[in-house]
Amino acid sequence: MVSIQDNTGLLPPFQLTANISFGFEDQYVFDVTANSQYVIASASDHLVRLYDAATLQPVQSLPFHDRRISKMKLYSDQYLFTASEDGKLARWDLRAQATAPVQVFQYNRPLSAFDVNCNDTMAVAGTLNEDVIQTSELAFFDTRASTLLHKFEESHGDDVTDIQCHPSIPSQLISCSTDGLVNSYDVKDFDEEEDMLAVVNSGSSVSKAGYFGPDANYMFYLTHLETFALYTLEGDLVCDYGQLKQIPGVDYAIDCLFDQSTSRLYLATGDNNGTVTLFHVNINELQRCQVLSGGHTDVVRSIYWNHASQSILTGGEDGHMCAWQGVAHA
Repeated sequence: MVSIQDNTGLLPPFQLTANISFGFEDQYVFDVTANSQYVIASASDHLVRLYDAATLQPVQSLPFHDRRISKMKLYSDQYLFTASEDGKLARWDLRAQATAPVQVFQYNRPLSAFDVNCNDTMAVAGTLNEDVIQTSELAFFDTRASTLLHKFEESHGDDVTDIQCHPSIPSQLISCSTDGLVNSYDVKDFDEEEDMLAVVNSGSSVSKAGYFGPDANYMFYLTHLETFALYTLEGDLVCDYGQLKQIPGVDYAIDCLFDQSTSRLYLATGDNNGTVTLFHVNINELQRCQVLSGGHTDVVRSIYWNHASQSILTGGEDGHMCAWQGVAHA
């Protein structure tokens, strides 16, 4: 049985410092992130928007994709990557203020997830399961030559929902899918069977998976049924937290975020009115730390957390991006 406790002293209270509307009722904010220059958001109009990190004033929009932007991620402080259902994975140089990508990886399937490995030698993209083909794929690209290295066609039987490359081992990654599987790989020979370290069957459609721990030697997953579990990279169960919707104030999970400086894993959840709750994750226990309220009015889809500055960005189905800042306890 998972215990739910309060521990408001672990994190500072967070105040809403900005609430940016994208101006359309039916506009969703998908992903939010930030570097030293910009606050960045992708939205359902296929645009990426850049805002000045200091003032949060609009700087520019990046038009390129003509279908849904499925994922957006920063790589270091310089590069932004965007993947789309148009089959393109694009690299943007944020220092150059370019209006076009500096590199494009083209694939013949709609892309639903991606990541770039820790030494920027390989990008891995996942696809949707299209009715005509009835399978999904993992595509491996050489980032130096912009060429396709290999593809895995049997690892997942349905839409790939998330891919996370290991933060320090260039050949290792995790993928998850609506087929219920979370796979851990060490891709050395592009042998789909031999490169598989572990397969975890969650029993339901998986929405997110990722690494955590001081040496990234554990993984988490979240499902579309709002279940949550932790595993070793070898596929051994660490803790199953069960159904998160049983917790008062929780309608869905947003993401898990690992604070490397404190070696703490946090779970971000939301309710249907846009309130976000941050939990510290312990074995068999979730500690409710802080609540972000008064920003969103609908489902929150994404969260970015700079642990060093205690600043948070959230993006939601209300078409708003909110900025939050931790303040010292009184």
